[in-house]
Amino acid sequence: MKSNQHNKPKIIYQSLYLSNLLLVPIISFLILVYYFFQSKSNSENAQQISNYNRIHLIRSIQVSALAGVMLGVAPTFYILFSDQFDVSVMITVVYFVTMHACFVLLGMLNLARAMAHKLPLF
Repeated sequence: MKSNQHNKPKIIYQSLYLSNLLLVPIISFLILVYYFFQSKSNSENAQQISNYNRIHLIRSIQVSALAGVMLGVAPTFYILFSDQFDVSVMITVVYFVTMHACFVLLGMLNLARAMAHKLPLF
């Protein structure tokens, strides 16, 4: 069984992903990116981070970026380039709530998998 110390970074990365969706969007994403560059730049730190931790970090950043595009950019383009403003706003609200719930559930599932020492689902 792995020690709790090696499991902490995975849990922190997945918690930051959920924090990015629910609490402080930009700040949590920047912290994830900071952890990524810190693990890349410091060779000693890179040796300490296990492959599971690195995979959780990369997946958290990838899904956060995907969520940012799908929840921020896509609805904005749909509203701006639609002919009927009222209908496009209604469809965008339904789309946003549905996609946001899907990303939060994915984050909760990946957090549970991090706690169980398993790889994240994309």
